[in-house]
Order: sequence, then C-alpha cells, then structure tokens
Amino acid sequence: MIWQNLHAHCTFDDGRNTPEEMVRASLEAGLGSVGLSLHSPLPFESAWAAAQEAVPAFLKEMRRLRKAYAGKIGVYAGIEWDVLSPAEDLPLFDYVIGSVHHLPVGDRYPTVDDSEQTTMAFLERHFARDADAAAGMYYGELEKVALEPETDIVGHFDLLTKFNERRCFFDEESPAYRRAALRAMEALVAAGKIFEVNTGAISRGYRSTPYPSRAMLCTLAGMGGRVTLSADAHDVRSVATHFEQAEALIRACGFREIWQLELQRGKAVFVPRRLG
Repeated sequence: MIWQNLHAHCTFDDGRNTPEEMVRASLEAGLGSVGLSLHSPLPFESAWAAAQEAVPAFLKEMRRLRKAYAGKIGVYAGIEWDVLSPAEDLPLFDYVIGSVHHLPVGDRYPTVDDSEQTTMAFLERHFARDADAAAGMYYGELEKVALEPETDIVGHFDLLTKFNERRCFFDEESPAYRRAALRAMEALVAAGKIFEVNTGAISRGYRSTPYPSRAMLCTLAGMGGRVTLSADAHDVRSVATHFEQAEALIRACGFREIWQLELQRGKAVFVPRRLG
C-alpha cells in the first residue's frame, strides 16, 4: 500500500488549497503521511515560485499542522528547490526536491513547464527549433541537483516532455537527447538522489503516464537507482491520484522497493519500503 506523497503545493505558492486542506484531504485519501513542498523563491519573476517572506510563515504553519494532526497523519515540511534559486534556506526543511523549471538563456529564463504554446515559443525564440539543444541545456541544468548536498529527491526527471504525448516537441529516442538524459541520470544516481515517479501531469490531463517515461524508468532500475512516488498535487482532488497505475509501472520496471520519509528520533530520514 502506498501511503505517502511528498510533492504537493498549497496557497503559499501556486496551489489552490490551504496547507490544512491539503493535509486533511491526504488523511481522507488514506495516506499515512504527507509532505507539502514549497516552490523555492526565484531571483526573477515566476508564475509559481513562493515569495522569500513566505518561507518562515510556511514553516510555522507546517509545524502547527504536525502537532495538530499528530497520531492521525504524519506531516512534513518540504521545498521544491529550483536549481536557479538560492540554496541557503534548504537546511530548514525536512526534505528537498530538486527540480528544473526554467532554462537560463542569456538574460532570459524560458520555462519548460507551462503550456504547448510556451514550449513552442521557447524552442523557436531561443533554440531555433533545435529540440536536442534545448534538451541538452535542460538535462545539464538537472545535473546541478546532484551537486547540491541538501537535495534528496529528483523532481519530474523528464519534465520537458510534459506535452509530448499531444504534440511531439522532443525526440526522446534521438542520440543527442538520450546522451544528455543518461548523463544526468548517471550523475544523479551516483550522488545518491531518489527519483520521484510523478503522476501530476496525468491528473492535469497532459499525459497518460507518469514522469519519468517507462523507458527512462527501466534504465534507472538497471542503474540501481531509487524511487519514491508522488502526486505533484496542486489541489485536494489530486493528493494521491493514479498511484496504483504508477506503482504498477514501478514494479514492471523491476523495482522492489519505494523510498519514503519517516521521523526517527525527531529527524526526518528516508527508508526503503518493500513492495509486496
């Protein structure tokens, strides 16, 4: 039984519901614990990043919720850290998801995580439609997660393929794409990072399968990588959506355990849970 989701957003960033509403929904969904992952503040304008002044207020509210729901559901305070964000606040959180949402192209920061229209626009404006070049930059940025010791989880590994099922922007089988993706995966595995199997794009209607793709997930299993399961929930309806489908994929790719967060002597640590 999958009983934890560590990737969820609330009204402190781009989520639609309050932290308490998200915790309550997770309890009602049968989860044993939940983590809310604040989008890290960015040094440029972003549609989803939290404001710097929101960090202490978020942590205070999460401490309150941990006490209020003790004995009912475990509550963890996490952060989804963008590699373009400062890292000094990361030790304040129970866990850190490392992600890439923007590409640093000169003095511009196009996003890979918005819509089909913005995906086409950044490929045309910044990469002259060279999708392999864009993929090379994306995975090069994702390798930076391996270099940050505070990061625990790799967020949505192949996020730039978010809209590939409906309109193919990237050739995931091209040699250049695969080289860039595998180089990043190898660095992240070597650094001991846990990869999330993320169902968020399914719940929002963009994909029919989780991130990473089945091919990437099977490659990760062959490397001896570790996985956790997450919903990337932005509202109360999606706190545990499509978990059965994702767990079946994890099993089919050869994984025998899922890593989950637990409190041990007051410290949050990741431990393996065997798949039955």
